[in-house]
Amino acid sequence: MFKNIIANYVGKIWGIVSVFVFIPFYIKLLGIESYAVINFYTVILTIMYFADGGLSATLNREVARNTNKQYIGNMLFTIERVYMAVCLFIIIIVFLFSKIIAANWLNSNTFSNEDLSLYISLMGISVAFQLFTTLQSSGLTGLEKQVLSNGIQVSSSFFRSGVVLLPLFFFPTLLTFFIWQVSINIIFFFVTRYNLWRYIKTDVKYTFDREILKTVGRFAGGMMLMSIISSLNTQIDKLVISKLLSLKEFGYYALAGTLSQVPELIITPIAVAILPRMVKYSENNEKDKIKKLFHINTFILSTLAVTGGMLLFLFTKDFLLIWTHDIVIANKIENVTKILLVGAVFLSFQFMPYYLAIANGHTSVNVRLGIAAIICIIPALIFFVKQYGLIGATYTWLIMNVFAYFYLGYFIISKFLKGEFKRWLINGTMIPLIITAIIGFVSYLLTINLQKGYFVFLYSIIIGLISLYINLTIFNKMNPGYRINILQLRDDEKI
Repeated sequence: MFKNIIANYVGKIWGIVSVFVFIPFYIKLLGIESYAVINFYTVILTIMYFADGGLSATLNREVARNTNKQYIGNMLFTIERVYMAVCLFIIIIVFLFSKIIAANWLNSNTFSNEDLSLYISLMGISVAFQLFTTLQSSGLTGLEKQVLSNGIQVSSSFFRSGVVLLPLFFFPTLLTFFIWQVSINIIFFFVTRYNLWRYIKTDVKYTFDREILKTVGRFAGGMMLMSIISSLNTQIDKLVISKLLSLKEFGYYALAGTLSQVPELIITPIAVAILPRMVKYSENNEKDKIKKLFHINTFILSTLAVTGGMLLFLFTKDFLLIWTHDIVIANKIENVTKILLVGAVFLSFQFMPYYLAIANGHTSVNVRLGIAAIICIIPALIFFVKQYGLIGATYTWLIMNVFAYFYLGYFIISKFLKGEFKRWLINGTMIPLIITAIIGFVSYLLTINLQKGYFVFLYSIIIGLISLYINLTIFNKMNPGYRINILQLRDDEKI
């Protein structure tokens, strides 16, 4: 599992690097409104993951828990056919509604409705192939081929985010950007699919099997609802802002939202690597192993997320200035970013309960929460955005994630790890949060009069290491049965 975690981190580190390196170039070459359109593409991509129908998560889970290549091959062959229909449906729907979205949703002072409609149509094609590639990557992850999977993903991301700057330098238009995205996504779809089938393929001919769909249908259906909920929870604020405010304001909010994703980006590689092991422990009903895996990694994820969030919270304006080189943008979104960061930390606390539910094939708790959120969050967002502008959307985001943190934690842990909710709440989340907040406050007092600029990187490294060390020491003293030895990370069976 250690090498998979490292591979996942390489992928995520590249994701973080690409965000910080390339977005300023997009803004410089194309302008803030063009960046807003690019971010709207990201919003559509995230929301369209619901069209996945839970099939990617299902494939990951089924591949992780089965060794029969005939079954896996039939399942992949079957799911791929369903996916083809889904992706074709996405392309058609986006194309049909592109003019309506351009005319009635995006408020642009730069682009005509015809141009926006064309960009949205290209988004639909690009999204469809990127979704299909996600399915193939999930299969590789389930096979624990995460080194290969991340290698492909990093390469595709590099071509999508980095190499695109070459044509943009000569032809700085959104049309260039989206034609490039479509081309790269098509190429890497075939690359990922080839590599997945390379590890599954046998001499037996695979067939479309309706019984497989029936077998995994309940889990896939629940995952579809969870995907809808997750996409809405993470993107509904951006959808509302893109409708109610100008593209320029939306661009500002998108920048703040990008920086606030860092706590989540830090911990996702570990969470993804844990899931196959958690599935196996759940399938074998190994309660002690899954309990230890759950609590140790809850603490690790929480500490990393809170520490990362705290450092960005401390030096928000400095990091924004280093990133964008624009004092106007830094002043505009500093407070927006801070509140989004706090919300992102509480979102990170939900990872382990979420994966515990997936490992046990359980989705109903997440679905109930999502339905309640959909009912409440949209009117709340509209009200707060109209009343307070950009900062208003952050209030809703924070409240939603604090509530979801308690709700998911209580119901899921009580169901699958009876009697462990209190340990998760206090030792796994609250103590790291409180300790790191205290460290952050002391650090603020110590650095308030020091020189900033690029020195914040040095301060962040020192403060971050101190935070991790103190948290680890306290956790080991309070939890002798779950002591964490960093060297154990190399031993798959000890974590």
